[in-house]
Amino acid sequence: MEPNELARRMLEWQEAQAHADLLKMEIEAAVLELGKTQTVGSVRATYSAGRKSYDYEAAWRNEYDHLPSPMFQRVTYDYKSACVDAGIQDVPFTQGAPSVSLKVIA
Repeated sequence: MEPNELARRMLEWQEAQAHADLLKMEIEAAVLELGKTQTVGSVRATYSAGRKSYDYEAAWRNEYDHLPSPMFQRVTYDYKSACVDAGIQDVPFTQGAPSVSLKVIA
């Protein structure tokens, strides 16, 4: 390939990549708005609602901090197991930001 042809092809690729990036951003925004995964042909835009992070210690303390403290206290606690064993179901959590990933599937 001649240097001029190579330069022209590289500039074409740059333009095509910029166009593809713009399409990707538009698709991701639309899928975020819809709130569910979309598959068209061999393209999938996967919606993720964001990861939840539970605060089992807060749930445990909310339920049992009013009780008198035992004579011997443990240094560490497995608050998740304690909440499960005690039947505590109202566990506060934080939720990460939703996201979309776009890919071509086989």
